[in-house]
Amino acid sequence: MKLILKLGTIIAISLAFSSCSYGVSKQNTKEETKSNEQLVQVQAPVKIPTIQETVNTLCSDEFEGRLVVSKGNEKVGEYISKTFKDIGLASLFGDSYYEPYAQEVYKKYGVIDKNDKSENKGVHNVIGVIKGKDSKNAVFISAHFDHVGYEDGKIIRGALDDASGMSALIKIAHTLKEYSKEKPFDMDIVLCAFNGEEEALSGSRAFVNDIKSKSVYSNMYNINIDCIGAKKGGTNLALKDKSKISGKLYNAIKVTLKKDNIGFGDTAVKGSGDHMSFERANIPNVFIVQEGIEKLVHKPTDTPDILDYGQIYRIANAISDFVEANNGVIFN
Repeated sequence: MKLILKLGTIIAISLAFSSCSYGVSKQNTKEETKSNEQLVQVQAPVKIPTIQETVNTLCSDEFEGRLVVSKGNEKVGEYISKTFKDIGLASLFGDSYYEPYAQEVYKKYGVIDKNDKSENKGVHNVIGVIKGKDSKNAVFISAHFDHVGYEDGKIIRGALDDASGMSALIKIAHTLKEYSKEKPFDMDIVLCAFNGEEEALSGSRAFVNDIKSKSVYSNMYNINIDCIGAKKGGTNLALKDKSKISGKLYNAIKVTLKKDNIGFGDTAVKGSGDHMSFERANIPNVFIVQEGIEKLVHKPTDTPDILDYGQIYRIANAISDFVEANNGVIFN
């Protein structure tokens, strides 16, 4: 009986150790698996909005037609700033993508009545940069994000003017940032989302004044994108060189457009754009705008469905190709 008890005790102890050992092994396996999962877990890439997603967002009810100092205009600034951060752009002015400036604003766009007095208010552009090896030279690629708000109770959504240009700007920013990871540029690539274009080019004028007064760059040029991809616009870009200082730049960009099968003509559109702020400051500039858009803008019918997103995509890629091919070139 004692012998059996002793033997039973030995067996019981052995089983106990075996059981404990199995428990520890199982626990360690779980911890090791968990640790391995943590090691192999890679943060999902940030999703950059597509061209069509950008247009739909900027033209949504939430953004209220993007009139300067409206809540919708503020939300656009936040949207672009977040997108610039997701792309990985650096800031140009301090720690923020916002470049503050002041401009005269009205509660309504268009005809000013006696009850609609102007106010001088603080607003902002949104500026991001891909830093190059020589940060004394730069190309400014620009589009404007403001529009005209409401008219007769209807939102003027501004898909063509200029959600189209903003969508191209974001696509270009992402393309060039990814390119720069493999091959850094020789100059800064500055992505400019301008405010106040619809109100005397206020945002771009403030930006150019800042750049010149602070001597941020020695050599620079501008590519401004405004109103592209309309299905019922002209078949070509209106690429007439009306500048007094930009002949070399126009000739060079035509080479890339031909290579990428983007049609253009020696034509011009009525109206102005942010490139004129650079022209007045003696900075070479080129205006990327579609023929025949005058009849389409500043109307309730300027909605996302009037755009050819494939065409916007091709123009954005052509501009990216141009910047890559002319890396470090100065067009003074």
